[in-house]
Amino acid sequence: MLHKLDFNDEKVVGFRWEGKFYEKGFKQSLVQFLPELQMHSKMNLYLEVINLTEVEAKAVWEEIKYDVQNMREMVNKIDKVALVTDLSWMRTLSSSFAAFVPGLRVKTFKLDEDDAAKLFVKDRNPVL
Repeated sequence: MLHKLDFNDEKVVGFRWEGKFYEKGFKQSLVQFLPELQMHSKMNLYLEVINLTEVEAKAVWEEIKYDVQNMREMVNKIDKVALVTDLSWMRTLSSSFAAFVPGLRVKTFKLDEDDAAKLFVKDRNPVL
C-alpha cells in the first residue's frame, strides 16, 4: 500500500510503498500519485519501498504500461527520483530503466541511506 510522506517542500513529493504490490493496490496508488503529478509543474520524487512481501506480475505489467504511456508527462514534470529500498533487484531495474529515459535523473539508495536520498531530492542542482 502507498502512503504519502510529507517533506514540507513544495518541490518534493514523497511516498512509501509497504507490503504487497498487487494490481488493485497499484491502481489505488495512482489515485494518490496523479493529483500530485498534475498539481506540480516540476517536482522531485522520493520513493521508499519497504517490507515488500509479494509482487504480482499483473501489477508490474500495469505499472510498465502506465510508465510507457505517460513517460513524456513524467519526464517533463519530474526532475529527479530517489528510490530507497534494500531490494537490489529493484535498484538495478530502476537504474537500468533510467538509462533509457533522457532527462530523468534517478538515483537509488539503500534504506539506511535515506538521509542522503532526502538531500538528493531537496537539492535543486546536484551533480550525480
